[in-house]
Amino acid sequence: MCGVCAEIGFEYCVNYVLIGLKKLEYRGYDSSGIAFVSENGLNVVKAVGEIKNLENKLPQNLMAKVAIGHTRWATHGKVCEENAHPQVSFDENFAMVHNGIIENFKDLQDKYLKETNLLSQTDTEILLNVIALQSGKTIEKLINGCALASGSFAVCMIEKGKDKIWIGKRKSPLMIAKNKDGCVIASDISVFAGRFCECFILNDDEFAEVEKGKITFYDKNCKQVKKASVSIQNFDFGEEKLNEKYFMLKEIKEQPVILKRTFFKYFSEEVLSKQEFEKLSKFKSFHFVACGTAYHACLMGAQFIQKFCGKKCDVSIASEFRYCDNVFDKNCLYVFVSQSGETADTIACANLVKEKECTSMCVTNVPYCSLNKLADFVLPTFAGKEIAVASTKAYTAQVFTLLIFALKISRNKKLQQILKKFVLNFDIQDFDEGLFKELFNFRQIFFIGRTQDSVTSLEAALKLKEIAYINCLGIPAGELKHGSLALVDDKTLVVVILTQKDLKEKIESNIQEVRARGGRVLFVSNLKPNVEVDFALPLADFEECLMPIVSIVPLQLFAMKFSIKKGFNPDKPRNLAKSVTVE
Repeated sequence: MCGVCAEIGFEYCVNYVLIGLKKLEYRGYDSSGIAFVSENGLNVVKAVGEIKNLENKLPQNLMAKVAIGHTRWATHGKVCEENAHPQVSFDENFAMVHNGIIENFKDLQDKYLKETNLLSQTDTEILLNVIALQSGKTIEKLINGCALASGSFAVCMIEKGKDKIWIGKRKSPLMIAKNKDGCVIASDISVFAGRFCECFILNDDEFAEVEKGKITFYDKNCKQVKKASVSIQNFDFGEEKLNEKYFMLKEIKEQPVILKRTFFKYFSEEVLSKQEFEKLSKFKSFHFVACGTAYHACLMGAQFIQKFCGKKCDVSIASEFRYCDNVFDKNCLYVFVSQSGETADTIACANLVKEKECTSMCVTNVPYCSLNKLADFVLPTFAGKEIAVASTKAYTAQVFTLLIFALKISRNKKLQQILKKFVLNFDIQDFDEGLFKELFNFRQIFFIGRTQDSVTSLEAALKLKEIAYINCLGIPAGELKHGSLALVDDKTLVVVILTQKDLKEKIESNIQEVRARGGRVLFVSNLKPNVEVDFALPLADFEECLMPIVSIVPLQLFAMKFSIKKGFNPDKPRNLAKSVTVE
């Protein structure tokens, strides 16, 4: 949530920060702002809405050698210009941008700022003013002020009359890149694309004082520390839409290439060694933990492990896992799945597992992320940078990677050839526009299926909710008559997903139940129905374990087209951000 960006040393820092914010806009588009140092002191420009609104307010070719910027996903305080970042301190000496949540903001306000007239409703302004009140050098003010805060932060701060930037982080991503001309700070590695070959990744409670050609790192005790850089030369930034109007459409169409890439990475290049897979195969049980779309990938992964390995699997939503009375087992492998590797709830769970001295593995799409640092084993997905908020290619990459993982630890070599045949023949399957027009006007939509198809129904419903704002549910088909059937009428579309021959008769009974109550049925399947349906979307036929990938792709397209038809931008759903870095 929220994106921060800062530049120092370049003559047109403001312009570069603006470009960086455009790359970070997917992290939040409620408002944006830039602060920069000039002869006139601190200058702040803010705007509500998309980055282009900020761009229109900025003078062209503005020269400044120090600038910080922010794109906001609102947490504390409504969406308005006053609550937009950067925030300015009461003495007007400091400006700061912040990603995270200061949980004890009210206590800080009551203790330190009773006499201070606050101009916003943000926790950021409170933190900045607490920092400004500290004694010592600016870096000491920042470190000591942040020490008083509970929660998460990635902050960049500038001071009137100073050509420096001060930064720090806890539980929110922040990284910095340097060359001979200057430095760039950002929440996301994509900001460095085409300009830098390596960067420094800040750890929790690390800080830095940044000058044009110098970075000095500090720990939480104000002691200087040394840091090694990491290479980013081979990172896929995925920034271009190519010939597509929307990133989401581009990312949907990339899926055949991504699956092929994933297969050959795991079976040709040995992403993990045979010895590592051997160690992982020894665990007696598995516990998957994730949020949102990644949680659905976990549900599918658990089914793969149970089917091919015959081992017990549990699946938990990350935001619930920490607050349940879990019985931790050292014979269990805890598997954390996150596209960004920065999901706050998932990271918190990984930290808890580490505290319990249990073994963990993460499945992530971004190198050098926080989850990778916590886990004992890392299973990378190879989806490349995903820009659209609603996940598509990252989901299929997660599902496919977890399938490969199950086959690797079960030593199922027969299915390896089946997977190879699949990636060489799989292609994007669309549906005709005539069918779409008939489906567009339903008041509510249910998605139903059984076992693996029930997971697909959850993911398909989530996609439609996220970007088209339709009331819809993903329901295990057998549960339909336990409540949800009461909602079915002639204004209801029920999308029935069937990819398993053994469950065909059961699903056809569900279809009869829906139609008997006036509901209309869209049948999504690689099988022919023996009962009457209203609409049909035939699927290509592959091995059963691969059908969750085959079936979700046209439903991703369905959600995207629905969103566009309603006049929305599928890349930027309201109230949502790509990376949920706050709890």
